[in-house]
Amino acid sequence: MYESGAPSTGTVAMNFSAVDSAGGALVTHAGAIGQALQSLDTALGPVRETWYASGSQSGMDAQVAEMNLRKLLGEMAQIINNLGSLLSRSAGEAAALDGALGQRFQENTSMQAATRF
Repeated sequence: MYESGAPSTGTVAMNFSAVDSAGGALVTHAGAIGQALQSLDTALGPVRETWYASGSQSGMDAQVAEMNLRKLLGEMAQIINNLGSLLSRSAGEAAALDGALGQRFQENTSMQAATRF
């Protein structure tokens, strides 16, 4: 049963601004991951010069672990960035489509009203 103010069955409700904001936040967080990787690079500089270069098994294992971490965090940041960009772009496109459909509806309603008289 339809209640006043509630969407009807089959209705899709979207807060375009909220989706756009969420997309922007994801892009920002993806950038923060990139900044964290730069900080990691600075922090590990001395370790690379000694431990990694020592030829020890633990140094080699640490170097492989760092490379894997960088690769996976880079991929994760790219996925988050892509998702955020997609959300923002989709919100803009959906808002434009919603506006165009609303305008067409108004035009059709006006023409139908005019032809009744």
